[in-house]
Amino acid sequence: MRILSAIWMLFGFLPALVCLADQPETVLASADHESGGVKVELLEVKRESPTVVTVRWRYRNETTTPKQLTHQRTGWIDPYRLSSESYLLDEVKRVKFEVSRDTDRRPVASRNGQPNQYIVIRPKQTIEVWAKYIVPESVHNVTVSIEGVTPFGNIAIGPAM
Repeated sequence: MRILSAIWMLFGFLPALVCLADQPETVLASADHESGGVKVELLEVKRESPTVVTVRWRYRNETTTPKQLTHQRTGWIDPYRLSSESYLLDEVKRVKFEVSRDTDRRPVASRNGQPNQYIVIRPKQTIEVWAKYIVPESVHNVTVSIEGVTPFGNIAIGPAM
């Protein structure tokens, strides 16, 4: 009897989980990347703690040709190039918040690619990127600046969940 209950519960909840997985992710804003044929979609600007904000975005190559997203390849920083020059801007106080760095001065951000290589997005591929910023609790809206696209202005910082 217990086994039947467990099976019913598993399969009873399974359709709900499948429906949740099929829902498209909300895009807060999007813009064309300077490489052409690549969309940059801002997915999330969320406060993780009173002073830490995580930003997530993705690159979608809508073409049938590979697109180079970075202009330099100089060493250890290359896997971080999609986020290393990004920043958040408090336009009210005119304060710029750069990507956080760890104790080794590396960006607290996703790694995409390898050292000494350009970051190239394949045809129809998507690349997801995230980065963390130290932003005072008093800041509620920011402009998100990502290299290669027009800045996304007046984006609300979502609450921690």
